Amino acid sequence: MNKIYELPLGALQTNCYILEGEDKKAVVIDPASSSEVLMFLNSKELTLGSIILTHGHFDHFAGVAELVRRTDCEVIGARLDEEMFRSAAKSWADFMPYIPFEPVSLDRSFADGDEFTACGITFRAMGTPGHTAGCCLLFCEDVIFAGDTLFNGSIGRTDGYSASGAEMQRSLRKISEIQGDYTVYSGHGSSTTLSFEKKYNPFLG
Repeated sequence: MNKIYELPLGALQTNCYILEGEDKKAVVIDPASSSEVLMFLNSKELTLGSIILTHGHFDHFAGVAELVRRTDCEVIGARLDEEMFRSAAKSWADFMPYIPFEPVSLDRSFADGDEFTACGITFRAMGTPGHTAGCCLLFCEDVIFAGDTLFNGSIGRTDGYSASGAEMQRSLRKISEIQGDYTVYSGHGSSTTLSFEKKYNPFLG
């Protein structure tokens, strides 16, 4: 697995992940702002090729519109959250009122079971609805990008638009049945491992 860079961005310290793909093109996952991402890419002499959005909350896509204007990159996101990318109310944009809301259009989308490639990097989606309807875990070699489904010792909240506590419980059962171990990079907080979460996360018991 190539180097994964982590940038906590915005008032909610949303984790943005940057992966170097083919031909010095970068995949950026969940950019909460644009300026820090562009500065980081420039410092590494990388060109933004693809943005991937794990789900439809504004703190995960607040920087997308400006990044698209500046780089003409593609945007890939959770298919069942498409309406959230276009709605300030549904995406909880009021949590970041100092950033003007701009809707985002997807060039490609993914859902449960889909496999796709961005900048030469292959991802596989496993649907984990609960935090939002479209939430997915994104598997990439020995890594999982978990968005706001699974955190170190916790899970995502289930009181927003398209969220469901019952769906979250079903998703957690799916996660507990995943074979093997993975490094888990979440939307907030520190990274963890799947084996650690299976053992110590009270919600996966």
